[in-house]
Amino acid sequence: MNQKKIGDFLRKLRHEKELTQIQLAEILFVSNKSVSRWEKGKSLPDIDILMKLAHFYDVSLEELLDGQRNEMANNTESTALKVAEFENEEKKKMKRITQILVLFSMVLMLISYILSNYLNQNDIIDFIYGFCNGVTFATLALILIVTGRWGLKIREFKERITSRD
Repeated sequence: MNQKKIGDFLRKLRHEKELTQIQLAEILFVSNKSVSRWEKGKSLPDIDILMKLAHFYDVSLEELLDGQRNEMANNTESTALKVAEFENEEKKKMKRITQILVLFSMVLMLISYILSNYLNQNDIIDFIYGFCNGVTFATLALILIVTGRWGLKIREFKERITSRD
């Protein structure tokens, strides 16, 4: 899926309706910065917003995900595959973030272990040791929250809040 192509297509569709990014953002209940990121190909809207855009622009979801108008756009199987691909990309992003956070935690745990076992204790070492342990704990808690059901609830809440902008 080519985000840049999708973004260009979204921009073209918006111009056909003679709307500004601010006007479209108000219609969709999102920020104009979100619309700008979509049109620049830096990110894609959530699937529910993609469906709203498809309806608003009177194009199929498949056409939006292809980044162009198609004569035979009613291919349900192809559309389902594109939606699944979109969701898989989101999962890959989440997995990558989780991997980075786990690696970060492991590095902090290693630093904490070295500080506590191999260096002479003083106030600075104790502070760094406590800081590393605290950040490690917070990072691991964040991973549990983000990857669990609470993460889904937080993302849904965030979407409701940002859609009011």
